[in-house]
Amino acid sequence: MDINLFNARTEPQARAFEDMSPMLLHDGGWFSGKTHVVAAKGMLLGLLYPKNCIGFVRRKRVDLEATLWKWFIDKVLPPQIVVAHNDQKLYRKIKNGTEFFGAGLDSGEEINKLASREYGFVGVEEATEIEEDDFDEKLLRCMRLPTVPFRQLMLICNPSSPGHFLYQRFVVKKLENYKRIKSCILPDVPPSYQEILNQLTGVFKLRYVDGEWTSFEGLVYPFDPQKHIVDPFEIPKDWKRVMAIDFGFDHPFVCQWWAISPSDVWYLYREIYYSKRTVKTHSAQIKEFCAKDGIQPSAYCDHDAEDRATLEENNISTNPAKKDRLSGQQLVYELFETNHIFFFRDCTIERDMRLVMEKKPASTIEEFPTYIWTNKAKEDMIKEKDDGVDCFRYAVASNKGFSLGIW
Repeated sequence: MDINLFNARTEPQARAFEDMSPMLLHDGGWFSGKTHVVAAKGMLLGLLYPKNCIGFVRRKRVDLEATLWKWFIDKVLPPQIVVAHNDQKLYRKIKNGTEFFGAGLDSGEEINKLASREYGFVGVEEATEIEEDDFDEKLLRCMRLPTVPFRQLMLICNPSSPGHFLYQRFVVKKLENYKRIKSCILPDVPPSYQEILNQLTGVFKLRYVDGEWTSFEGLVYPFDPQKHIVDPFEIPKDWKRVMAIDFGFDHPFVCQWWAISPSDVWYLYREIYYSKRTVKTHSAQIKEFCAKDGIQPSAYCDHDAEDRATLEENNISTNPAKKDRLSGQQLVYELFETNHIFFFRDCTIERDMRLVMEKKPASTIEEFPTYIWTNKAKEDMIKEKDDGVDCFRYAVASNKGFSLGIW
């Protein structure tokens, strides 16, 4: 990488790349190039100042390795200048003596890596994941390399709640030596990414499109797509499986498949979310996917007697769901509060284009931005666009000593 050839694609990118403040927050929405800026800046400072020490940090090592560190290695670091490397330890050394380290704050060994070295530049990805104590005790203390003309701790993130300590320090209190540069979406976002942005509404649009720090006030559940949507993985065969069904025809029929880990972490790994189809038609699809999973087709259901009878006639056993709204909401909310509920990316089997064209939710996760309380007293939730959230409330509230048998 030629140190003179960083091509900023937005004005905030250019300012963040050039800024020399001791503490720099570069925050904003999705697809704004923050990861590239911090990786390129670390490379620049490593080239400019021989024997510099550059760190890239994230709360979880596995996330760092898959994102910022991978981007740095694949897109930024010229392989021809590397003289030593260790992939297991996330380490590179270049010809001028500068060393680059990756560290996750969930690893005691890597925390020691931070504490035992003096750094000239540290870039922190998804900095809102970092606890305030870790920020003060582990990150600030390592910024003390005396052989470089300036040191910088650069934090990149998407916005979170205005109560977050980063927003309070950089925006509200504007502490001395704390500089904030808000990013903006890149001008040439691919159409597939732009489609994702166009689907966001409410708090999610404010955070991930407009780049605003805003709270989830009024929303029933603190669902955050950045946090709660995860890439699919192979589910261990000994995990508990739970199915739930919310009947609908004009409204979507929803059938959800949940996997529950031994530590009671819930994963929605598959769902039917489709309107204008009969229960009999849905039954064939339910049995097909249950057979693939090796589980008995059995579900907690809404109480419609005729629709339950149709399922039973098609060899899908049913149990009446526990439907109390407020007590069920509390159980689901507790899963969110304790980080025990997640949703597989693209888990909806088939997208209902009629719902998409009518600008209605076409999956459970698309219901969250508009699922709100009827009033500030939180006495009940608005009964609209809630088919998916009702369905998983049935699953959670009804899951008392019952799960699907494994074939």
